[in-house]
Amino acid sequence: MIELRHPETGKILEVDELWLRYHCRCVDCVDADTKQRRYNLFDLPATVKASKLSYKSDQQLLVEWSDGHKANYDIDNIYNSQLDALISRRTSSTIHTPWNGNTILKHEQNLRFSLSALINNDDVVKSLVTSLVRYGIVFIDGVPPTPTMTEIAIRRVFPIMKTIFGELWTFGDRKDHADTAYTKIHLGPHTDNTFFCDGAGLQALHCIEHVNGEGGYNFFLDGLHAVQKLKRENPKAYELLCRAPIPAEFIEPGQHHRHTAPIIQTDPITGELVRLRINVYDRTTLNTLPQSEMAEFYASMRALLKIVNDGANQWKFKLNPGTIVMFDNWRMLHGRYAYTGQRTMTGAYMQRTDFLSKARVLGIIE
Repeated sequence: MIELRHPETGKILEVDELWLRYHCRCVDCVDADTKQRRYNLFDLPATVKASKLSYKSDQQLLVEWSDGHKANYDIDNIYNSQLDALISRRTSSTIHTPWNGNTILKHEQNLRFSLSALINNDDVVKSLVTSLVRYGIVFIDGVPPTPTMTEIAIRRVFPIMKTIFGELWTFGDRKDHADTAYTKIHLGPHTDNTFFCDGAGLQALHCIEHVNGEGGYNFFLDGLHAVQKLKRENPKAYELLCRAPIPAEFIEPGQHHRHTAPIIQTDPITGELVRLRINVYDRTTLNTLPQSEMAEFYASMRALLKIVNDGANQWKFKLNPGTIVMFDNWRMLHGRYAYTGQRTMTGAYMQRTDFLSKARVLGIIE
């Protein structure tokens, strides 16, 4: 280990010598264009040692290594690259705003974006993605109610994910797939794709037609708020739902998808919510827990569902032609009330990695 003293703050830091040698960012070690390392870990001696250390300035550290390499390091970058610094940044971040039915209405003006402004202004794209990260839901208004214009609006911000449902999909109550969404009945709060290994990170919906009938109000609720509430009020239930592996399944002719993971998936470093998987329609045989834990699991699930089904936590509104709702499928739960008449929806999924990549490129998250 090497002991470093920050020239400005005086803070002492011990770093592993091989780690420091491996993180040299000079042009000999890292390709200037691809940002990829030019060497394999095995190219470095396992016993590499720092032969000489010197501070060139308050910001630069010069290290001469036993393998003959000379490296300049940014001191602040070394300190900011430590685990405690990462945890501090992530846990102190205020970029995510949890909400319930009343509080989200106070922020609605930050969630609405016109298609014309979105098309013509890159700053509007950044504002939309920022709100999507912060609140988990945004709206694009002024969209002609056609699949083509819906697709244009979505692709302005993110590429579309192809699944068994296609890329852009249009559906009503015709049983095109073995899914409760393809009906007129009440659809309770849920997240989509719990049965996919790579479930969509975002979803967009656009009601392009509803005639000769009524009902069909949509509702959304913030899974981040629900999980935080469960953790405060019932930590034992929260802990079990974070660790119990729960399977989900989708079966139709030619398709059989299954994925097993906890209901609440958290960041292994910070413990913050990463993904919420709730879809009672997708449950398959629960054979991933011993029978001795079943009572505790169902009690824990009921505790979470009580929060999820509390109307005070839900935001209810009618999706009308001309407005796309885009939301975080790893955070938000959505559902709809039963309806009559002819109702046609179009929409798409977007991959989680594309969502986060866009947010990083725009400087919204690290």
